[in-house]
Amino acid sequence: MPNLVVIFGPPAAGKAAVGHELAALTGYRFFHNHLTADPAAALFGWGGERFARTVDAIRDVLFREAASDSSISGVIFTFVWGINLPDDTALMKKLSALFADGGGQVFFVELLASLETRIAREGTEFRIGLKPAQRDVEAARARQVEFDGKYVFNTDGWLPLDYPHLVIDTEALSPVDAAQKIKVALTAAPSGA
Repeated sequence: MPNLVVIFGPPAAGKAAVGHELAALTGYRFFHNHLTADPAAALFGWGGERFARTVDAIRDVLFREAASDSSISGVIFTFVWGINLPDDTALMKKLSALFADGGGQVFFVELLASLETRIAREGTEFRIGLKPAQRDVEAARARQVEFDGKYVFNTDGWLPLDYPHLVIDTEALSPVDAAQKIKVALTAAPSGA
């Protein structure tokens, strides 16, 4: 059964860049969160009940299919997890169970980066290429400040789920180096953990 790697952290912490590199190293499928959010936003705008319900439904169908597809060795999913939001934690629990219950390994990678670094990363070619909604750089930078005051994006070392968990400072490591560190940790993690 496929494995699941969830890369989480605040916006612009490097989740997509690290996930992209990790996919190249592992052969896992790279599935960043905007692949589910952007289609719903195109119809319903960002936020609101209809948007959230649609994103949940899209994710549910895609992850159920992926978790039961033996031709997929693993999935890398990136997510801005509001640790202080019960719905986000419930989603991570549900997603993990889909893969773990089928015999896949589940592994969490938490990325750290300062607010200043994350603001500076807004507008990069790679980020805008994957996430067209981030093209308004000034709005994206304003959201960074707003979200930083509203949500808890990092765990301070305590993951609220019982799965292996690696913390990486993306100011200290390049995406390639971070991906290599994750690959080593995945190899060392107990099977089925």
